[in-house]
Amino acid sequence: MSGKQSKRERKRQRELERDAARKRERQRTIFTGIVIGVVVLIGGLLIWLSLPPGPDEVADAGDEPTPGSTASPGAEDRPVACGAQAPANAGEEKPTFDEPEQVLDDGVDYRAVVETSCGRVVLDLEEETAPEAVNSFVFLAQQGFFDGLEIFRNATGITALQTGAGGNDATWQIGYQLADELESAEAEGYPPGTVAMANSGPNTAGSQFFFVYGEGFDRAISSGVLQPTYTRFATVAEGMDVLEEIALVEVGGERGETPQEVIYMDSVVVGGPEIVEQAADPESTDGPAPTTSPTPTPTD
Repeated sequence: MSGKQSKRERKRQRELERDAARKRERQRTIFTGIVIGVVVLIGGLLIWLSLPPGPDEVADAGDEPTPGSTASPGAEDRPVACGAQAPANAGEEKPTFDEPEQVLDDGVDYRAVVETSCGRVVLDLEEETAPEAVNSFVFLAQQGFFDGLEIFRNATGITALQTGAGGNDATWQIGYQLADELESAEAEGYPPGTVAMANSGPNTAGSQFFFVYGEGFDRAISSGVLQPTYTRFATVAEGMDVLEEIALVEVGGERGETPQEVIYMDSVVVGGPEIVEQAADPESTDGPAPTTSPTPTPTD
């Protein structure tokens, strides 16, 4: 081979090597793009499955639900679950508040009686480990805020029923945010019967909360899909069968998580242990008595 031919051969070899390198780089770029796309898609889906949008998203949403929101179809388009009737205050406009009044009394072991379309659920509130969340819950219950709201979402993948939104969708905000209280969650996880605050990131819980009715939430924690970043503030003392019945209501909608029958919280009453006995006695004329009756401080 002459020197000229050898030079051409070396040049051709270098060009082949450059072409091969460019091809490998393109393949790496395409593969990286695919991986990033899948991670973003899955990450976004998981966040949607477990959290309401943050305040900035709500501010941009206007009067229309944002894409992927959990806004439910109108209650008038769906029957009420379990053969029940809609409560008189269903669909009424709910107030927002600058902050919750401090309403907890020392030494009271708080309970909540939640009357739903499908039956009664009794909660033992965790005022010792989650005093901020419990205080907010008790304050809102005393204002009648929860009465007539829907359990608007069943996230079957994490076995959680979400409620507590004044507009019956995850974009609604109460007007204040609570500090996280994660002692119980980090120590005990979220077994069936847990009641915890929904949030859109650290220290963003408000009025929305969820009932855990199965093992799905703890499985999501164990697998790393979710983190124990949701304040546990109550445990179901009675009524797990009611939650399980609610979970059987058919779901649909864009994300497949909107109950196709309306499930109401007819009322939520809070107080000491005596309210459970009072609620169980239909002949009682005294009725459950809240420990205090603070004046609400709604926002403008």
